[in-house]
Amino acid sequence: MRPALNQSKFLDIAEALMEQIIAGKLSTGDKIPSVRETAMKMGVTPNTAANAHARLRDLGIIEPVHGTGSIIQPAAREMCRSFIYKKFIDQELPVVQRRMSLLGLSEKQVMTLLKKKGDK
Repeated sequence: MRPALNQSKFLDIAEALMEQIIAGKLSTGDKIPSVRETAMKMGVTPNTAANAHARLRDLGIIEPVHGTGSIIQPAAREMCRSFIYKKFIDQELPVVQRRMSLLGLSEKQVMTLLKKKGDK
């Protein structure tokens, strides 16, 4: 039996910011919300928000600019898309495949369910 996927809250926040970049809500050159703003919006401690910002910085998605905060780098959207894609393939898709097998669902049945869900 495999445990459920759990990750630190700061990683969840970093991924939420990545999703905003992929969706175009945050764009190249934009300033991301400050650590304090991120903490308040996400309901976490400033330390947790700072760790999320550090994760994005370590991945090269944002760059700190002295005195103004951090800005989104030119290749950020593609970097975020690649990161989320890899996580989906490596971690999330295997869970879906196990559940499909457990429930006896075929690919065709899942595709039908996805189409119905998308039509709503």
